[in-house]
Parts: sequence; structure tokens; C-alpha cells
Amino acid sequence: VNNSELVYTLGKRLNLQSADVSRILSSTVSIISKQLIEGNTVTLPNLGTLEVKKRNERISVHPSTGERFLVPSKYVVGYKPVSSLKDKLQEGPSDE
Repeated sequence: VNNSELVYTLGKRLNLQSADVSRILSSTVSIISKQLIEGNTVTLPNLGTLEVKKRNERISVHPSTGERFLVPSKYVVGYKPVSSLKDKLQEGPSDE
């Protein structure tokens, strides 16, 4: 699902104009991003939890040259789905 499909589907379900849905979606993403940047955990009901995790520095190898190099530490967003979503995913995709 891309952004325009999501906006269209939400607009249809909520009986809202696409411009309104787009603003709501943009604001939601902005709020979630701000919380993550501040180091907070974001829990989305029926979906899961987003949190910032630190990846330690590591040594990697360039596949074609075999040269070893240091990959610096960095922060990434981790996602942990709720158990009900995990169970549904194990059943396979649905044809809704």
C-alpha cells in the first residue's frame, strides 16, 4: 500500500476528503517521528511498538575485495508487532 492508496482507503472508510486524511496522516507521522527522535517508545494499538535502538559498531567485509572495514555505531528504529498480529501473519496473507 502506498501513500495515495492509504489516503484513499481511509477517506472512504471515514467519509473524509482526501486532503483532510492526508493532513491527518502527515500529522500522525510527524508526531511519531518526533517521539522517536526524543528517544521515546511509541505503541500503536493492534499493530506493535516502535522504539529507537542503538546498533554497536562492527567490522564488515566488502564482498568483492575482501577488504575489512569498521561500520560505526548508529541508531535505528526497531519494530515489535503485537502477538495477535504475529499469529495472523503465521496463518498467511488473507484475501480481504
